[in-house]
Amino acid sequence: MIPPEAAERKLEEANSRLDTGILTRDEAYRFNKKGLFIGGAAKSGTTLLVSLLDNHPQLVVLPEETGYLERRRQYRALKDEKARLEYLLKNTNLAGLSRGGFEAAPAVPGADVRDYRQFDHQRFHFLARTFVNQPWICDSLLLSETIRAYGIALGADWRGCVRWVEKTPRSETCPDALKELFPDARLIQVVRDPRAVFASVKKRIMNRSGCHTKAHRLTRAWNRSAREIPRLRRAPSTCLVIRYEDLASDPRRVLETVCQFGGFEFSERMLAPTRAGEGWEGNSAFHDKFKGISAAPIDQWKGYLTEHEIWWIELHCRKGMKLADYPLRTDARFSLWRWLKRLPGESWLGYLRGRRASLCQALGLLKECRYD
Repeated sequence: MIPPEAAERKLEEANSRLDTGILTRDEAYRFNKKGLFIGGAAKSGTTLLVSLLDNHPQLVVLPEETGYLERRRQYRALKDEKARLEYLLKNTNLAGLSRGGFEAAPAVPGADVRDYRQFDHQRFHFLARTFVNQPWICDSLLLSETIRAYGIALGADWRGCVRWVEKTPRSETCPDALKELFPDARLIQVVRDPRAVFASVKKRIMNRSGCHTKAHRLTRAWNRSAREIPRLRRAPSTCLVIRYEDLASDPRRVLETVCQFGGFEFSERMLAPTRAGEGWEGNSAFHDKFKGISAAPIDQWKGYLTEHEIWWIELHCRKGMKLADYPLRTDARFSLWRWLKRLPGESWLGYLRGRRASLCQALGLLKECRYD
């Protein structure tokens, strides 16, 4: 067995014989300015969009979420860039990528399968740590240089890429962090029918525990994202809002719009979803797998949610639904007896929390649910 110290020296020697990719400060900033962030409420189709961009020859697409914008305060609390890099590699969704691991997630039916066994994670680690040691590194360059290290390890054309891509739900709700760290970046928000989002998340929770406490938390999270739509639409040169339903039903048209917005060419390769260059079969809570783009999930909520649940969602999300052009199926008006009735699968603790939060929304006390 090779001692760890010898293995590390062997890796360093091998890397030293390759192009290390070390840039000057100005070169690093030129790459840094190519950022494209994707956001949206959880289960809104952000992963589908990333999987369609993943195989584009002009892009370097990070396949895992970092939460970098949303966790701005946490990163600032760490002592230096080295500590921030270690947090990024070990305490975010990059952990599996950093280990070169395989995660089938059999305990949660329908969960996403992650297979990075063919990925050169050792080289990724070596390059990321080499890049962060440069004297000019900063919080903004830390993320883009980590993504560049991933691109090199994957074998992507990072020198000729038009954009690098990072996807984390709720990125659209962090305009201050985005402006501070990546003022030249562009942002795409994916919006999905809140009834479909509710059904997808509820299904996954019910698969796991048999009940849920999310009746208002899910609508609150959706509103938190949807309330950003007017602001993003006022900045068409840097922000783009697309609907999941349009992407799933007419992918070519929507992807051509995305390409035009991002400044890169449309490629037929985009119509085959991949993750880190390997085929991707989706992460539907309804256990569906597919080789291409499927429109089946668009209406699955109609056969899963009860009329009572649909009313509850529309009562709390009607303003955002109007912005995104989702027609109501109920009157969405307050009804005391419907409001007091427990939803299917809702635990009693969830019931109490949900009704308290619902009252707070009605009184205007929840910023995430205000559209003023």
